[in-house]
Amino acid sequence: MFPTLTRRKFFQYGAVSVTGGALTPLAQPVRAAATSKVTPRGSADCVIFLNLVGGPSQMDTFDYKQYRFTPEDLDPRPHKLGITWPHGLLPRTADILEDAVLTRSMGAWETLHNLGQFYLQVGHAFNAARAKEMPCIGSVIAYEMLGKARAADYLPPFVSMNFPAGAVNGTLIREGYLDSAAAPLTLDVRNGGNMPFLLKDEYRERFHQRLDFLHSFDTSRQQQSSGVNKLLREWDSFSKSAEKMIRSPQVSGIFQLQEDDRKRYGATPFGDACLIARNMVKADAGTRYILVNQGGWDHHGDIYGKTGNSTMEDRRARGGLYANCGELDPALASLVQDLKAARKLDRTLVCVMGEFGRTPGPLTDIQGRDHWPQVRCAMFLGGGVKGGRVIGATDDQGAKITKFDWHKNRPIYPEDVTATIYSALGIDWTKKLGGAPSGREFIYVEPMSSVGFIGSTEIKELFV
Repeated sequence: MFPTLTRRKFFQYGAVSVTGGALTPLAQPVRAAATSKVTPRGSADCVIFLNLVGGPSQMDTFDYKQYRFTPEDLDPRPHKLGITWPHGLLPRTADILEDAVLTRSMGAWETLHNLGQFYLQVGHAFNAARAKEMPCIGSVIAYEMLGKARAADYLPPFVSMNFPAGAVNGTLIREGYLDSAAAPLTLDVRNGGNMPFLLKDEYRERFHQRLDFLHSFDTSRQQQSSGVNKLLREWDSFSKSAEKMIRSPQVSGIFQLQEDDRKRYGATPFGDACLIARNMVKADAGTRYILVNQGGWDHHGDIYGKTGNSTMEDRRARGGLYANCGELDPALASLVQDLKAARKLDRTLVCVMGEFGRTPGPLTDIQGRDHWPQVRCAMFLGGGVKGGRVIGATDDQGAKITKFDWHKNRPIYPEDVTATIYSALGIDWTKKLGGAPSGREFIYVEPMSSVGFIGSTEIKELFV
């Protein structure tokens, strides 16, 4: 069932739940220039970023290592890629590895969740003086794509779903100093969801009449001069974008989920969000960056679940990695399989990773693992990625990178992932924008890190 949407509710909900985005750029473009000559790849039309908030354990998932205390029901099996795979945690994901590149030579700069998430979402180190003006990757993509929007597009370019509440593991980073047209459409499908833009068919005609009546006497909306207050122009942009979503007869099909699909995706909020992401890609209605968040990966204790909890058919009841992987596995596998069946995977880059890895060796005294930035692992699929491969290697503890397997011959850092995302979408990652309140230019991807020059660049080995 859809929630009932009145005109009053539309304006109450809209300011916090729907970006001013998909359609109307408001402000004049800020000064833009490239810092060096690069050729963006342009191999994808959309990016889906599955954000494993909290930092997954690399040695239990994408870079499996066997310890003497590792539970037997992780069920490690040899895979045709020449690796060992934990079928007890990620059985269905094993079926999509031929389309994936497992990247095992990745590192992180931060050891705190909120700083690591800032890096993951923005591609820059946190700077207290500039944090509020820094736009996230999705907003930069939205800014780049707004001028390319088609008249038929009814979805915003940037969508974020299910970001965990609170700031312990970081917050959702938004548009910074860019115009509100680059802000995300934020959805939370947990606890029944919050989608006030869905309109029942029986209310549609009356709702449209009331909106048209509003436009007929609200002449301030029709003013286009530079003297019009910026907030008013942004509000008008929001209204028009939200109205286009509501007026579109196709929008309900994006968010109306079939029960058989929900079951395949795991019948969880994360699975539902991945299903909505699939629908957005298939609709090809303007969305270019989808951030799907799954919290709960911060396993400082009970990483293998509560002793004594049920380990029968549904191992998710045990908690720990069983619960997280029990949500991730069906959703990720179904998403990739459905995109491939719809012939959309080739033009959709799917990235799966968290902000850092976990400490190697024996578990802590509370049966968990702490933060470990020296090694983290990721999975990349689609969008031109040549699957069925592994990049990089670590030692037998998953503690240290022993082989980098890419042209920079160093760990792959968040800056490189960011450059890869921009490149796949045809965006010059060396571009810089002026107009920030601090007076400093915003470079999409800095060539410098906090420790010196690293020459940030796309991970071209994913594609060749």
